[in-house]
Amino acid sequence: MDDEGPFVSFTDLFIGILFLFLILVAALMLMLQEVVQRERAEALLMSQRIQQVQAKLDATPKPVPPPDLPAFRLGIVFNIYQRSAEFDGSGWTYSRTVRVFRSADGHCIDTVWMRSNLSTAWKPPTAKEDIPTDAQHDQFRKFEECGLSGAGDHWENTSESGKLKRINPDLYSGYAVLHKKEGDEKLEMQYRVLGIYDDYFRQPASPSKAG
Repeated sequence: MDDEGPFVSFTDLFIGILFLFLILVAALMLMLQEVVQRERAEALLMSQRIQQVQAKLDATPKPVPPPDLPAFRLGIVFNIYQRSAEFDGSGWTYSRTVRVFRSADGHCIDTVWMRSNLSTAWKPPTAKEDIPTDAQHDQFRKFEECGLSGAGDHWENTSESGKLKRINPDLYSGYAVLHKKEGDEKLEMQYRVLGIYDDYFRQPASPSKAG
């Protein structure tokens, strides 16, 4: 029998490396299986918590609006532009974007969607007695009748008044008066219609077309 010498044969070395590789693969598979099981357990626990929270929400009594509270739906959206009534050649200045919600009984809620950086510091401060309190429950349920219609708009309050006429389906035009401490200031104003969602705000037909 030939002497193989002091070195390990290539075959034995290869078998040893293969054995170590198999052990490493087995260890990685066990680690991966442990991670998957842990994630499944966490997902199951989270699902159970969500179900518990949902059950509590379902058991909580939902607020029911009073039967006499009107339902409002989006009626019209427009941009407001203004400029000095003493037109000096300058262009229109964007003021704000307004959404008007209307109820079937003719009441409106105006919400400002976006506002420019125009200063409103000229407006007089709100009187203390005009600031609502939690005792005025009945006042909170009151809504103003629509000043805005398919033909025009008008308003009157302590800080300003105005009147606009519908020029065409996409434009209201008129004037507003700002009641400042220094005196009244008149502005030319436009509503540039972006969308109409209630037939009440569509421009009424002219007499010639109606006939």
